[in-house]
Amino acid sequence: MSSAPDYCPPSHAPSARSCLRSESSDDDERRLKRREKNRVAAQRSRKRQTQRADELHEAYECLEQQNSLLKKEVQLLLEEQKCLSEALQSHEPLCPILNSSALPAARTNDAIPP
Repeated sequence: MSSAPDYCPPSHAPSARSCLRSESSDDDERRLKRREKNRVAAQRSRKRQTQRADELHEAYECLEQQNSLLKKEVQLLLEEQKCLSEALQSHEPLCPILNSSALPAARTNDAIPP
């Protein structure tokens, strides 16, 4: 088992310092690996965040365009409503149905039987 870096048999170890150095280098190696993994994970996280921001910006642009088109449609419909209201107002004084004093009586065929 003398090949394991963290094992230092008392008879083969020149001093306790070499064991500490071996453990310290293992700790440094683990720390470096952990830092590298963390760095890669942080890069992936930033990339995902950037992609998400790009997607949201694209969706925003699409919704803005859709909103603009809908506002134009509302404006056109309001103008059409105004024209139709004016046409109705100009027709009301001339309408024989609205101006007659008595509305025609319901036909007997249309009556609902008791």
